[in-house]
Amino acid sequence: MASAAVLYVDVRVFDGTGRDPFPAEVLVQGNRITAVAARVPADLRADALVIDGHGGTLIPGLVDAHAHLGFGSTVEHRSARRDEPEEEKALLVAHAGRVLLDHGITSAYSGGNRLPRTETAARKAFAEGWMPGPRLKAASWQGSAGMVEPGVYDFPGIDGRASDPESVSRFVGDMAALGVDIVKLSLSGESAVVAGTSRIVQFTDEEVAAASATAHTNGVWLTAHAHAAESVKMAVRHGIRAVYHCTFADEEALDLLQAARHRVFVAPTPGIIHANLCEAAGEPEPGMEVEATAKAVREVVPELVRRGIRVVPGGDYGFAWNPVGRNARDLELFVDWFGFSPAEALRSATQYGGQIMGMGEELGLVRVGWLADLVLVDGDPLDDIRILQDRARLAVIMKDGRLHGLRRGV
Repeated sequence: MASAAVLYVDVRVFDGTGRDPFPAEVLVQGNRITAVAARVPADLRADALVIDGHGGTLIPGLVDAHAHLGFGSTVEHRSARRDEPEEEKALLVAHAGRVLLDHGITSAYSGGNRLPRTETAARKAFAEGWMPGPRLKAASWQGSAGMVEPGVYDFPGIDGRASDPESVSRFVGDMAALGVDIVKLSLSGESAVVAGTSRIVQFTDEEVAAASATAHTNGVWLTAHAHAAESVKMAVRHGIRAVYHCTFADEEALDLLQAARHRVFVAPTPGIIHANLCEAAGEPEPGMEVEATAKAVREVVPELVRRGIRVVPGGDYGFAWNPVGRNARDLELFVDWFGFSPAEALRSATQYGGQIMGMGEELGLVRVGWLADLVLVDGDPLDDIRILQDRARLAVIMKDGRLHGLRRGV
């Protein structure tokens, strides 16, 4: 739903910087915020669609920094298989994008997709506005040791195989040629998939150096799946931009991350850890380091924050027991597990979210001249961060100046 101008009145604005909310009127013209003022002048408001917030909180649209649109499960549809044919998978990606937007996630930084072309197609459709979905940074499938086919992750480690930087470079180049924004490498294993592999490094230093050089040449970002301390160090040494998990980071890894804090982001994925602990119903199986992972991440994240490293939400949502649509639970876990204030948690999902999207000068804040990605919340999420998980409390959702969700009576 598009309008020449939209004026939000009787709202308290959380602008994304972490400062206290303040009363204001906010004017949107086209896809930009053009006024944030105690009262917008009469000549600007004359033809605007007026949205009365009834004292609610206007926040920037939320950003999920570890999104999996292709895993198949949302709060509306459970897909336990994850091996659907390509045609069905494309529809599931589109469906997940719409569900994300329904829940106030207006931007998504992909954590990988077995069929990267489905994400590049969805990115185009979402951007053009003829299909509802978030701003999307599309990703490759998750490259694993030996560059086996997508979806086959046995995590054998590097012992017993020759280093193969040429194949790694070729993988990055091939993925870039498909038009993805991000190439993802599994620098460590994943114990929730193969027991005991989270602490095992999967790439040689030479291979990651080759990946980094090829990514730079092709203008794509690298993301690292990295539980093991050495995998985190490898990621930082070679300029990888986003580090997922960071679970078992040691002092040396933390020092490297701190030195690189102006260029690196960490997404610790508490959502999937919580789901594995509380909602997995036997999947992953016992003995998969779930409790050790939970303990470690609850210790490492506060230290990351203390050192000034940008920690962003994104909890591996998309599994049947951790479906897309629950994404805002990460913010509750940031508060409960990591000691964030609600304002700090929201800042991580807005201002830092815009930055990980590569749009930190125009996305993630309620500020004049910035893109109009906004969510009007019925209530105050700084008083109770959990209300962001209640779709009924999201009175208005706007992406790129277009009204996606407008609750009756607003």
